[in-house]
Amino acid sequence: MPIGRDKPLLASDAGTRRNSVRLERRVARGIAVLVPSFGLIGAIAMLSSDGPVGPTAVVVCLMVLLSTLPVGAWWWLRSADASHMPGWFVVYADVGVSTMLLTFDDRDLALYGAALFAVIGTYIAYFSRRTVLKFHTAFVNAVILLLAVLALVERPEDPASILARTLVTVLVVNSVLAFRAVIQRQLDLANTDSLTGLLNRRGLELRLQRMMNSLDEHRSVALMVVDLDQFKRVNDTYGHAVGDRVLRRTARRLTAVTGTRPCVARTGGEEFTIALPVDDAAAHRIAHEILESIHDPADDVPVTVSVGVALLDGSRWSTATESGDSADLVHNVLLDADTAMYESKHAGGNRATVYAGE
Repeated sequence: MPIGRDKPLLASDAGTRRNSVRLERRVARGIAVLVPSFGLIGAIAMLSSDGPVGPTAVVVCLMVLLSTLPVGAWWWLRSADASHMPGWFVVYADVGVSTMLLTFDDRDLALYGAALFAVIGTYIAYFSRRTVLKFHTAFVNAVILLLAVLALVERPEDPASILARTLVTVLVVNSVLAFRAVIQRQLDLANTDSLTGLLNRRGLELRLQRMMNSLDEHRSVALMVVDLDQFKRVNDTYGHAVGDRVLRRTARRLTAVTGTRPCVARTGGEEFTIALPVDDAAAHRIAHEILESIHDPADDVPVTVSVGVALLDGSRWSTATESGDSADLVHNVLLDADTAMYESKHAGGNRATVYAGE
């Protein structure tokens, strides 16, 4: 294992990771406060003459309001991986708000209250997949249309007023769609390496977290550290412009060889990190395929790489997540892969090594 080489880097990485964890904890706790706040608004509406009418409507509303307490507590205790809003929570929030609005005696108040969907949509635009946002948008617009129809049935004498309220609500709720492209672009810039178009270190952390959370605990993820051999010589001999071209070429080949929807990141000057949900045998095979794909003697500037592999199994991840140590676990497994990569370098480069423990 290399001595002294990684001390400044590890200190910097640890600081970045701590800042990321603190940010995600603040976001999670912000949602934890927001959920019962929705409940508080509903409780105030229930006390008014425009709220739910009839014992059934009151009971349904009370159940929705009381559910905000355990859900809010779940977000508070979770305090991690706020980078990804689970689909069940989106369904819960949309259905819960809709249930409350549909029980209101005053349809105007219900249409005004539908603006709360805009808050949910903002979080979805940041923290959920495009398909989740599409579901949310279709569902919410259907609810608003239903509220407008109910209001028109009850007050057919004033259709213009109902139409105006409906259009305002639709505009507010759907405004997040107009800015989603900008939001996504900003997130991409924050999580992407500008030279290669790959993920950066922060993007890798987020993608790996999602990958592990969706992984069966009986499966594993292979973390591979790939480092170009003698890359300084490439820069010194051909110049940095050629060196950048070699890095972009390497990024394309790594993306191609690792298959569909790979998690490939540039995590250092000439260092790349890959995360793949594979078993031990497949990890060996892909590591050697990486060696073959990167080195092509016909290239104008042929290069080789050293690869280090370490496995992160789902059961260890589940245990670490429950204890709040998932970030440290990933950090340690990446160190193992880094150690294996340096063993490959010390053996002459252009080879792959799987971490075998101390």
